[in-house]
Amino acid sequence: MKKKQTLVTGANGFVGNYLIPALEGAGIYEIHSFSGDIRDKENVQKQIQSIAPDTVIHLAAQAFVPIAVADPWETEEINVRGTLNLLESLHRSGHISKLLYVSSADVYGKQFESDLPLSEKLLPKPVNPYAGSKLAAESYCRQYAHYSPNLSVVIARPFNHIGVGQRREFVIPNFCAQILEAKSKGEVSISVGDLNPTRDFSNVKDIVSGYLTLIEKGESGEIYNICSGEETSIRSMVEKLIQISDSKIGFTVHPDRVRSSETSRVYGDNSKLKALGWKNSFTVDETLFEIYSHLKTEMGF
Repeated sequence: MKKKQTLVTGANGFVGNYLIPALEGAGIYEIHSFSGDIRDKENVQKQIQSIAPDTVIHLAAQAFVPIAVADPWETEEINVRGTLNLLESLHRSGHISKLLYVSSADVYGKQFESDLPLSEKLLPKPVNPYAGSKLAAESYCRQYAHYSPNLSVVIARPFNHIGVGQRREFVIPNFCAQILEAKSKGEVSISVGDLNPTRDFSNVKDIVSGYLTLIEKGESGEIYNICSGEETSIRSMVEKLIQISDSKIGFTVHPDRVRSSETSRVYGDNSKLKALGWKNSFTVDETLFEIYSHLKTEMGF
């Protein structure tokens, strides 16, 4: 059987490190990793012409909210212009392709609690430049899905995903590293932000499983949440990690770690994706244990 020529942008990132092995394991994809700057239109066009991909999974993005707040121009350049470069290059190639655009559940922003769990039918209300850039890119994706005769475009909205290998700027590996360092130094507390918000956490391997489902079964022009469908407070995550560490370390709220415009409660409706046959396989507890254990070894504790 002829393998599908598959281009992955952002293949060297956190999620890409799980996606590439999953694609290889499926046995039906010939994988190509995008190289260079997604903002460079000529570079994007050259690679699309050379590879003629049947499938494109677009992971490349500036995905860290504090950086987006500090430099919204660069975030827009990468997340919006980069996506438009890809869409237009695929459209102009004339080759029949399917693009999976990886957006973010951050586009939902602040919704009424009566609207929980968040479904794809809700009007997005982004509250930071990262979320705004993702929503803008989504709008281009839906336009091309509508008028490009050779291009199908599916939009994924993953909620919070965690796993081994995520950068320590992100909340869970940051908590793990702080706990490990505090424990080794005999300190009694770690520094945290607002612990009251709730989020919908999934193991990154479940998120990747969702991407594979969507590149095969997702309908062009449609949006799909990828999430656990469960609400978990940040406080409970810290408490579970402290329990895993077998310590009595406490936590102190530091003003610099509290985000403005924080959304208080978030969890998603995953029924649309489940209708395609997807299911989540990993619990939050086992994922936290895996992350903590890995960092403990990596940090030499």
